[in-house]
Amino acid sequence: MAVFPPSAVSVFLDDAHGSPRNSFAVTITDLEPHGDQIRVRAGGLAADITPAASADLGLVPGMTVHFVVKAAAVSVYGT
Repeated sequence: MAVFPPSAVSVFLDDAHGSPRNSFAVTITDLEPHGDQIRVRAGGLAADITPAASADLGLVPGMTVHFVVKAAAVSVYGT
């Protein structure tokens, strides 16, 4: 099982290019305040971003975005 914290996830409108290798096309299911961040939920995955980033991206539930996680932020546990 691969695990990563929501704080390690970046949100893009299109698939990211460059060094990030872990990109997931997801559909936003919920946006909720989380401290001074916005937690973007997409099923069992989540990303924490700033309110300004959420507004700049125009995020709304039902929208398809890409969650991107750098490999160094992922922990893998055996079954």
